[in-house]
Amino acid sequence: MKILTLVFVLLFGIIGKAQELKGTVLNIKNNEPIVGASVYFDNTSIGTITNFNGEFSINLKQPINSPLVVSFIGFETQIHTIKNFNTIKQFKLKEDINALEEVVLNSKDEWSRQYKLKQFRREFLGQSEFAKQCKILNEDALILNFERETKQLIASANSPIIIKNEALDYIIKYDIKDFAITYNINLESNLDLEKAFKTVASVVYSGTTFFENIKSKKHKRALRNREKAYIGSTLHFMRAIANNRIKKEKFKVFKGQYQTDPSLYIKTFKNDSLNVTEVELLMKLNILCKGRQSAIKSEVKRFYIDAYGNHSPIDKVLFGGFMARQRIGDFLPVNYGL
Repeated sequence: MKILTLVFVLLFGIIGKAQELKGTVLNIKNNEPIVGASVYFDNTSIGTITNFNGEFSINLKQPINSPLVVSFIGFETQIHTIKNFNTIKQFKLKEDINALEEVVLNSKDEWSRQYKLKQFRREFLGQSEFAKQCKILNEDALILNFERETKQLIASANSPIIIKNEALDYIIKYDIKDFAITYNINLESNLDLEKAFKTVASVVYSGTTFFENIKSKKHKRALRNREKAYIGSTLHFMRAIANNRIKKEKFKVFKGQYQTDPSLYIKTFKNDSLNVTEVELLMKLNILCKGRQSAIKSEVKRFYIDAYGNHSPIDKVLFGGFMARQRIGDFLPVNYGL
């Protein structure tokens, strides 16, 4: 009898730690509930939509550092850091005035829309085998401008971009905040700038992402593709660091061109109060995993990795090689495999 009681107490303790986020989404103008608002944790498949009372409920298996995104078409998107899951949240959205304004296109734009779409698809979706199986379902929502002075292709959108990834069986909703491709191009050339020789100097983009699982007739193949996309990815490496499994996960770490022991240059410290692993990266390192070469450098003394493999601050940990080349077409939700 005592054994049964102990088992019950242990199970109750485990269940009691499960986190549930509850709340409502209202129109700030009249406090009316917003029906069908999207509420999700960024870069995950963890989310829901509000019911007829504007209410939502999201269950989490373990703590997460991803910001919570609250959005609805015609209203300004809100992004929140959730630290306390025990209180019922209330989010009040206000109408997005900019969404009602007429978009003014650059009359001096020298690139056709079709050419700009081609450039955008290549750098946004990527050029991998999986990226080639992606399709943007609402390209009409994209606003694209080539700015001669800055040599940049600027992209924005009046609603989240919806991508169908047939290789990985995801519908991805991406809410663009910033997107810019900067080119090396000779502006003095007499050639049509579409035809002029150019190279991409940099690609900078930011936004929020939500993944929806779909089950096609080729879902088993998609599951294998997901595993392939995961191997050697940023998510894979961050989880390997947090769980002290760098070698076991088949990552090789190099100082310059010489292989080295990862523990000499990657120091980890468990922070149980915040449910994160603190990481000190002592220098720029090169990484090899199953033929995929990458590089990593930290611009802060310490960065943090949560139980999902989320790292922060995301803009202070820089990548090169394979990890840097991955685009939306290769992305997985951070709760992948958990």
